Amino acid sequence: MSLVLAKNPSNELKEINLDNAGNLKVDLASSSHGTMDVDVVGNSVGLATETKQDTMITDLGDILNETIPINAQTFSIDSKITSGNDFTLTEAQQVLVYGEVQSGPGTGELHPIHITNAGDVEVEIADFKKGQELMADSFPVVIASDQSTINTSDSVAQASLSSIDTKLSVGDDDTLTEALQTCIYGRKDATPSGLRAIKADDQGRLMVDIDTDGVGLATEATLSDLNTKITSGEDDELTTAQQVLMYGRKDTSPTGLYALKVNANGALHTILSSTSNNTLDTLATLANGTATSTTIDMNSFNKLTFFGSSTNASDPIIVEVSADNATWYEASEYFVNTNPVGANVNYSVNIPNVAGRYWRLKQTDTLTTAFTLIVNASRK
Repeated sequence: MSLVLAKNPSNELKEINLDNAGNLKVDLASSSHGTMDVDVVGNSVGLATETKQDTMITDLGDILNETIPINAQTFSIDSKITSGNDFTLTEAQQVLVYGEVQSGPGTGELHPIHITNAGDVEVEIADFKKGQELMADSFPVVIASDQSTINTSDSVAQASLSSIDTKLSVGDDDTLTEALQTCIYGRKDATPSGLRAIKADDQGRLMVDIDTDGVGLATEATLSDLNTKITSGEDDELTTAQQVLMYGRKDTSPTGLYALKVNANGALHTILSSTSNNTLDTLATLANGTATSTTIDMNSFNKLTFFGSSTNASDPIIVEVSADNATWYEASEYFVNTNPVGANVNYSVNIPNVAGRYWRLKQTDTLTTAFTLIVNASRK
């Protein structure tokens, strides 16, 4: 017999081995450096033969073409996937359902479908716009019976209100014969409770029911306690009547309220204003001319004094009084008879307890000589 040798990958000579049956022993794991043709016996234990591979390829093709029922091929996983119909799925396989993103960011990605805490599927209504839109683009809303107050707005065309023109009319007469009469209601709390129309008498006066037993209201019985505090009387001294003091307001500093005073005869005590009011006229006239001073209005004043000078030493200075500042009368008791001192006449006229309203001075030249009259007027 001859020994057959062969080189290994390290160029070492090694003998070729046989098994006890005389079959060539091949190490398939070390055949990565090239293709080796090997005749493998079909009944070799643990080796995949061509016949077995052909059978497997046929079976896989049948599965691909769905010619073999899937349940016949999956009997080995029956003990791994169980069924159940309880809510908690304690004895059944729990399977997560996914959906694919069809458009926008993440297109083609798979995401699990969400549910709420109550088990409802969360759905996004993508076909309707969010916010206030036209009716065709808005999602319908159901208003529940326990809904809180919802603010809404609407506009109604004027033409659509024409149907109520004959039901609502206008009018401004007292009886409202041509206008809609609206009744005002109030709530009645006592039994039977409800709304009641507010009443008026035939004169249009509001009718009021005064609850005489109401807490805190003054009744005839409770007013009797005031009889000893407020008394009545008609005597001059008010010895048996309540005496009430009248006050006036003082505006100048110090400000405040002060009681009005009377004298021993009951006359109101008053003080006239001591503020003086002065005017000055310088009246220059031609020959035969008349000089007339400014009118002095003595309303709210009762003392008046005229004083000044005149270059006319021959003609008297006349005092005039008027009730209407139009018709004037001479007050002869106050005339000034000129008493020249040099070329000028100095004068003074005092009018106490003035009764007339308007006063003035006047001087007329009779010597065909021009002159000047100076008039000072002081009133208080």
